[in-house]
Amino acid sequence: MIGKIKLIIWLVILLLVAYFVSMNVEPQVSIRLLPTYKTPEVPMALIIIFSMIVGALIILIFTITDWISFKIEKLKLKRQINLLKSDLETCQKKLKKLEEEKNLEQRENDKKQS
Repeated sequence: MIGKIKLIIWLVILLLVAYFVSMNVEPQVSIRLLPTYKTPEVPMALIIIFSMIVGALIILIFTITDWISFKIEKLKLKRQINLLKSDLETCQKKLKKLEEEKNLEQRENDKKQS
């Protein structure tokens, strides 16, 4: 459900950007990137589209790095769970063995007393 809501929000944002771009096709603007460097005049629509693409790429990079770190943490936790499971099994076997030994000793003591 949340995925569908996100999709609808993105579609609305893209429609708004498309509307804004279509209204600003005519003006030609240049951008001052550095104090000494100025771009040639290009339609404002190209600047808007370019800035949207750059923003999307930056968001994608951050998302991918977060996803990778999440997967690494998930693998570490899975290894830790497996290690703890094997430790638990070992402890359960030792406990069972100790209980059997205790029961055996108790039987022997019962036999001696009888």
